[in-house]
Amino acid sequence: MTDPAPALRTVLSGALAALFAGSLTNTIVGIALPTIAGELGGQDQVPWVASAALLTMTVATPLWGKAADRKGPRPLLIAALGVFVAGSLVAGCALSMSALIAGRALQGAGAGGVLALTNALVAGLVPPRQRGLYTGWFGVAFGTASVAGPLVGGLLVGLPGLGWRWCFLGVVPVALAAALLVRLAPHRTPEAPRGGVDVLGGTLLTACASGLVLLLSAGGRAWPWPSWPTAALGAGVLVLAVACVRRERRAADPILPPRLFARPGLAVACATSFLVGAVMFGGVIYLPQYLQVVRGHGATEAGLLMLPQVGTMIAASTLSGFLINRTGRWKVFPVVGCALVTAGAVLLSPIAPDTSPWWLAAAMAVLGVGTGLTQQVLVLVAQTSVGTGDVGVAGAAATFSRTLGGAVGVAAFGAMISARLRSGTPPGQEPGSLLGTPERVAELPAEVADSVRAAYTAGLASVFLVAVPLAVAALAAVLLLRETPLDTRG
Repeated sequence: MTDPAPALRTVLSGALAALFAGSLTNTIVGIALPTIAGELGGQDQVPWVASAALLTMTVATPLWGKAADRKGPRPLLIAALGVFVAGSLVAGCALSMSALIAGRALQGAGAGGVLALTNALVAGLVPPRQRGLYTGWFGVAFGTASVAGPLVGGLLVGLPGLGWRWCFLGVVPVALAAALLVRLAPHRTPEAPRGGVDVLGGTLLTACASGLVLLLSAGGRAWPWPSWPTAALGAGVLVLAVACVRRERRAADPILPPRLFARPGLAVACATSFLVGAVMFGGVIYLPQYLQVVRGHGATEAGLLMLPQVGTMIAASTLSGFLINRTGRWKVFPVVGCALVTAGAVLLSPIAPDTSPWWLAAAMAVLGVGTGLTQQVLVLVAQTSVGTGDVGVAGAAATFSRTLGGAVGVAAFGAMISARLRSGTPPGQEPGSLLGTPERVAELPAEVADSVRAAYTAGLASVFLVAVPLAVAALAAVLLLRETPLDTRG
């Protein structure tokens, strides 16, 4: 296949814009959370502003991917962008924390389709080896959005006349422009589906993933870990998981076909995506809050201090895509990437209120290179592990694993930080009421403010300490992959 024609490049530009907008929603909100809590109240609901979108994104991703294999990716991608725009408008116009969370949930459902279907669209237009080049470009879009989110969010929050609402409203024109460009893609009708829509399988999968994130978010926060609600919810998640697997084995056309996970490439790519996603999203959500709550930086300044991850992730993702397209070899990139993710977590684990800015920047850069070399390459590995009729669901499975890992990471790490705040703040003080903008923290009595900063930092340090074995497990998993050269034919 020759290089893409101008029309194809236009379509791919639309896919990149869609991926950028969908990915940006994960991280742009982190920097604005203290300001949002200060304006809307409901500090105890703040973790759900991030978790709601990650949760719906997670459960929606495989559903969109399966629908693409049945109807084709183009119309489904346009529909997903429509859902994303609707959710962005609801969140941007919210007058209460509950309305904001509802908008974020709708936004995440659309973003899940965007993340899955952009990969499926490209997979149907270019051959596997050229796909490596576009994987690099998609990695740039995903990486830039994921790590530039704090910078963009900080600028929007800090600029007069704008504010945190534009963290949601600002992506609307980008998503609409992306939909107009994606409409130019040729519509490829897939083969006739093997059976009816697996509604029961989709319902069980959604309930299982939702229950898992709810368990990790509420455990130790809404109720103690050793309690009957924790045991009941954990048992329910286990029962749902078993029921989901049994249903998917029997369904004529399952949402996530178990037969595909018998292929080592897909299984390992999904496992690695889950582990790296947990580490990456945990850092991207909570590091900006550390810079504000602990270090006292404003939203804009905190966003700028996240820049070391942006440039390194972009450079690593671009380089890996170029080299994969040129050589047809890919394994070295996730291997080196997972090793660097491990190193980044190790470097960040001793984080303290007075950690050197240079040490912090270097650690974030190492983490950025690692994720840039890893995340999008794993989607490519998943797609090339299956036949052409399953490309959509395979790419969605890898993306689903990444977002599920992110949702689990954000929820579990948030619970760890909250637990440390409760144990580290003075008696009689509600930890949630002590967090907010840097100005609000600075207004606290000196002893209380120091306790909050120390407790938050200790919680974040424990997060990165837990992230180290997760990253090591990801490295061990990717080392098991057997590399096969990528085909140059469609």
